[in-house]
Amino acid sequence: MAVAGPEGTERVLVVDDDEPLARVMARTLRSRGFECDVALSAAEARGLFETKDYAVVLLDVRLPDESGYGLLEELRSTRPDTAVVMISGVDDAELGKAALEHGAFAYHVKPVGATQLYLLVVNNLRRRSLELDNRANLDRLEGLVAERMEQMRRAAELQAGMLPASPFKERGFEVAAHLTAAREISGDFYDWYRAGDERIAVTLGDVMGKGLPASLMMATARAALRGVSGVAPLEAGIKQAADVMSAALEVNHAYVTVFHCTFDPRTGQLDYVDAGHGHARLLRGAKGQELLVHRSAPIGIFPDTQFVAGRVSLEPGDSLVVFSDGLLDLRPDLATKEVPHRAGDGRHPRPRRARQGPVRRRDGARPEAGLGGRSAAAESPD
Repeated sequence: MAVAGPEGTERVLVVDDDEPLARVMARTLRSRGFECDVALSAAEARGLFETKDYAVVLLDVRLPDESGYGLLEELRSTRPDTAVVMISGVDDAELGKAALEHGAFAYHVKPVGATQLYLLVVNNLRRRSLELDNRANLDRLEGLVAERMEQMRRAAELQAGMLPASPFKERGFEVAAHLTAAREISGDFYDWYRAGDERIAVTLGDVMGKGLPASLMMATARAALRGVSGVAPLEAGIKQAADVMSAALEVNHAYVTVFHCTFDPRTGQLDYVDAGHGHARLLRGAKGQELLVHRSAPIGIFPDTQFVAGRVSLEPGDSLVVFSDGLLDLRPDLATKEVPHRAGDGRHPRPRRARQGPVRRRDGARPEAGLGGRSAAAESPD
């Protein structure tokens, strides 16, 4: 490490009640290009610190007015950028350990030769410089992390704002959903909206991956599916939406699984396209369950995928439950088992965590729809 010249010399303070020794040390350091002051007591050192900044302090363990350790602790608290080196006439390992534990950069035993003194100051200046750089980098990193966390918080709020308010109740049916992201934001989404002639469109989508890239693709997928809400038949609309998503999916080497359906509250008819999703169950009241058999490949896997639509009818008391594969991390048994029913009254248990759930028909005239999110079932209404 090159020592700065007179224009930018590092300032050193020698604090020692042995005045002849302190003067010799100061004179030696000045000859090496440092500015150096001498204080013969802790009180005198404090007075100098009020008017000057010191890069290094050579501090005697024993001072006439107080212990050097007391001044050391004060300097570490009030002058954290100053490197303090304890100097003592006693070669005692316990004293040296105590000095380091109190924040000293080093502990050195007197007498100190000229070259040794110079190297002692230079080495501790180098360590001080590294610590200051490290502290600045840490502060910068903490600032970047805080900024990113704030951005993620805003992104999560924005993403949450894209999801429809749950539950949605109208004309005797209900749609409900819940999403718990693995990170601040995710690629999973649910959506519902009117698709014309009183039908309700309901979607559960799952973009491959997690975090920001998946969330950006989620917004693209949602917009593409909404954009084809009026296209008939249903599978043609999904194909058109897939074409819109294809460029973004290819660039990001991603794909999307989607369960998309339209539900007619007047008749209970539900048309659906399962594009690689696979986690949909039709609950026939308390009697049994059916898997929806018509399935297609995920969007973005094959450019020439032909999507297949299916149709089912929801009778009074039936429910359609849809969930994402995130639930299988918590309940892997649901990959092979039926959604459990509560014994006794034929109800379905309320999920603890959810991503998306059911379409239910409650009475002979009007069905009820509900979407629950990271769960395999939702509770039926009273």
